[in-house]
Amino acid sequence: MRPTRPLLLAALLAPLLAPAPASAEEGPRLVPGLGAAWFALSSGPARDDAMGVALELRLAGRAAPRAGWALTFTWGLTDWDRAGEWIDAGNRAGSWTTDRFADVEAWVRRGEDDGTVGLRLLGAMVADLFLAGTYAAVPFCWVGSVGGATSHLQIDAVGTFHASPGPHDAWVELGAGAAALPSLLSDWRTAVGPVAGIGAQVGPLRLGARVLWSPPALNTASHGATVLTGAFTATLVR
Repeated sequence: MRPTRPLLLAALLAPLLAPAPASAEEGPRLVPGLGAAWFALSSGPARDDAMGVALELRLAGRAAPRAGWALTFTWGLTDWDRAGEWIDAGNRAGSWTTDRFADVEAWVRRGEDDGTVGLRLLGAMVADLFLAGTYAAVPFCWVGSVGGATSHLQIDAVGTFHASPGPHDAWVELGAGAAALPSLLSDWRTAVGPVAGIGAQVGPLRLGARVLWSPPALNTASHGATVLTGAFTATLVR
């Protein structure tokens, strides 16, 4: 007996109408994120705040339909004054090298008066080789400005508590975090403390916000300051 048309239609539509698997059944997922970063040092009435860019990498999973965990690495880029110093250093190196090339060229031309142009050209070739090497400082400083803008490198471990077991979800998270604070290339400070956050996912869009609080007893920042870091990031997930 041939199946009826309604049965055939139901068989064809069944895969499309089947509910999405609950997030609790999925394994851990590693997803990148991009957003805004906030960094603050406060000591008594004095407070220094900075805003910038947050780059995030988050590994999250669920141990139960409404309970899970997450490990998050955040790269905070908020120190734009220090980044500007690196760029200025690169620009100064480029200007200095350009001026020295001009000096060498003028020195060669002076050889026309005493017939030493040939010898001076040989000397200029050697000098130009060394000067060309100094141009490498320019892109090095520009790339280094990214490191200069780094205010903190942070890793958090939190437990997450979900409003829904499915893909459309909202959650809160609590845990602890640790941050490295580069003051100078050879001087890195540290901060640890509790972390709290919230998040939501609607379709493929996942939004999250977290804050780390580190009192003076838990960090090595200068002047006994309290360290606060925050991030608001967005992620597209499949």
